[in-house]
Amino acid sequence: MTLPPMPTGFSPVQTEGFGGFAGPVMGGTDAKGPLFLFDIASQHLNGDQRLHGGMMMSLMSIVMGEVAQNTATSKEPGAKSRPLSLNCDFVSAGEPGDRVEGRALVTRATRSVLFMSGTLVVGTRILMTATGVYAIKAGQDK
Repeated sequence: MTLPPMPTGFSPVQTEGFGGFAGPVMGGTDAKGPLFLFDIASQHLNGDQRLHGGMMMSLMSIVMGEVAQNTATSKEPGAKSRPLSLNCDFVSAGEPGDRVEGRALVTRATRSVLFMSGTLVVGTRILMTATGVYAIKAGQDK
């Protein structure tokens, strides 16, 4: 299966550390807001030749982390976000060559905490749903 090229305006996110090893994850926006794309390759598969559950959780962590960080810096330049919890529910399996779309939404924001929900899908098929809680730390509290 040959995937279409990445849409214009999408670029790699979290290219350092584990995110760089696990990816690439491409980030951009569409009419619905922030969108993250990930193409399933052979190194992302489990023994059943499906997308590894740990990779799905890592991908969701990247998606939610990016949205949380962007939200934190929009509230206060230099602010940082840190995960407090991430709860993932597996719904279906990803297949080799699938392009996964990841989205996250801040469902509630306080001065210091973000409550979030997220999904990973391939077309209309849901792979994972998740909820997360992220702390916001002021720029000087690194």
